[in-house]
Amino acid sequence: MKNSFTLLFTILIVTILSLISIKIFETKSVNSTNLTNKYVYIQALNHLEFLEEYINSLEDVKNINEIKIDNKEFYIKAIFKKIALKHKISLEVKAKNFNVRVQRTLTK
Repeated sequence: MKNSFTLLFTILIVTILSLISIKIFETKSVNSTNLTNKYVYIQALNHLEFLEEYINSLEDVKNINEIKIDNKEFYIKAIFKKIALKHKISLEVKAKNFNVRVQRTLTK
């Protein structure tokens, strides 16, 4: 009888410790994913700022319909639409391997 209680107690302890360790590993995994997404988001914002500065440095945008910049990790593009006397410019930076996308609209 004493051996059966010891076995039951051991099984309960092992089960509880395994559940706790699973929760710890899940939390670390989520934190790692969040840090990765945060890093990719900051990179996307930097690319968006560069694209905005580049477009603002252009003097004549009348004949431009679209600008695409080649990058290994991001899709970077700007779409120009003429509305009345101004141009509406949609800027978009999207990560290729992650679910991160940043957009901005300019008028020039």
